[in-house]
Amino acid sequence: MKKKVFVLLMMFAAASLSGCGRKERWQDFVKDMGMGWNLGNTLDAVDSNEISNELDYEGEWLPGKTKTTKKMISLVKEQGFRTIRIPVSWHNHVNIVMDENGNKVYTIRKVWMNRVKEVVDYCYEEGLYVIINIHHDDKDKNFIYPTEECREQSISYITQIWTQVAAEFAEYDHHVIYEVFNEVRLAGTDNEWTPDTPSAQAAQRIINEYAQAGVDAIRSVDAGYNASRYIMCTGYAGNMYAYKNQVLPADTGKYDNRIIVSIHPYSPYSFCMDVSENGKSGYDAQVEKEVEEVFCVINQQWTSKDVPVVISEWGTILKADNRESRKKHASYYVKQAVTACRDSAGETVQIPCILWDNGRISELTKGETFGYLDRQNVTWFDQGYVDAIIGAVNGDS
Repeated sequence: MKKKVFVLLMMFAAASLSGCGRKERWQDFVKDMGMGWNLGNTLDAVDSNEISNELDYEGEWLPGKTKTTKKMISLVKEQGFRTIRIPVSWHNHVNIVMDENGNKVYTIRKVWMNRVKEVVDYCYEEGLYVIINIHHDDKDKNFIYPTEECREQSISYITQIWTQVAAEFAEYDHHVIYEVFNEVRLAGTDNEWTPDTPSAQAAQRIINEYAQAGVDAIRSVDAGYNASRYIMCTGYAGNMYAYKNQVLPADTGKYDNRIIVSIHPYSPYSFCMDVSENGKSGYDAQVEKEVEEVFCVINQQWTSKDVPVVISEWGTILKADNRESRKKHASYYVKQAVTACRDSAGETVQIPCILWDNGRISELTKGETFGYLDRQNVTWFDQGYVDAIIGAVNGDS
C-alpha cells in the first residue's frame, strides 16, 4: 500500500506542475539528474548454464552472488548520487514462439519483469532518476546484431521488448528514463571496438535504424508519460566518436529535446582501463588533456546544438598503485562535466556522469575492477573516491 501511495503522489505532483508533457527545459532536466551510479553486472548478467531459477541471474556475476536491496540504493542516495542506471538483459528471460506467419514472438516472463520493476521501485521511491535499457542482448545474432543479415530480426526484437517495457512503466513519471540499447557493435570481430573502420561505419548506419525502431516502439505505447519521456540513444559500441555516422532518431513524441545521446568515455583508456604494459597509473597533465577532449567533443557535437548528453558509463579500474591518482581523475572529470559544456545560447550545461560499478576489486592484473560499492557489507570500498565525485559536482576544491 505504501508503494502505491508513493507512486500516486509522484504522479500527482508531476501532473500538477505541468501535465504529462512536463514542459521543463532539457538543460534543467539533465542538471537535476546530477551524478549517477550503475547497478552493473546485476540484472544484465547472462551466459550461465548453472542456473535453474532465472532470478538467480541477478547475483551470478557478483562476489557473494549478492542480490540488490533497498539498503544499497539508500546508501547510493545518501552519498549524493541522484541517478541510478539499471542495465537489464532480457533475451534469457523471454518465451519465444512462432506466429502464424513464421515470425518470432518474444514475451518477457512475468517473474523477470516483476523483479526489474521491484528494483526500479527501490530507486523511484527514493526520488532518484532511473535508467533502464536493453543491455547484453546485443552480442547474439539471434537477438540484436548490426548487420544486414540480422537487421529485420533485430528490429523485431527491439520493437517487441520496448513495447512491453514501455507499457509496464508507462505511469512512472520522468524520473524513469529509457535507454534503447547499450553497446551494439560487431561483437566477436576485429572491428568490435573501433568505430571508424568501414565495417563499423556500415554497422552504425544500421544501428541508426535500430535506435529509430526503439524510439518508435516507446512512443507507440500511448499511455502515461511515454509520449514525453526522455529516451537515450547510444552509438556504435558506446564510443563517442561514433557521432561521425550516428543519426539521432526522429521523435514522434512532439516534445523538443527528448532524445539524449548516451556515451561511454572511459578516458583516457590507458589510465582508466588498460592493465597491459601500455597502461599508466600516474595522474598528470596528459590525463587532464584527454579528459578535456571528452567534453570538447560533447560540446562541439551535441550540447552547442541543443542535444542533451549523458555519460552513462565511466570510471577507473583499481590498480595496485592508483588509489590516489584515480580520485584526482574522478574529481577533474566531474568538474569538466559540470563546467565545460554550453548550449546554443552559451548557457552552461551539466553532463550527468553515471559511474560504472561491477562490484569487483580483486584480480587487479586482469582489469575490470570497477568495484566501488561493497554490496555484501553495504559500504563503499573507497569512500574517498565517491566523496571526490560528489565534492566535485558540489564545487568543492
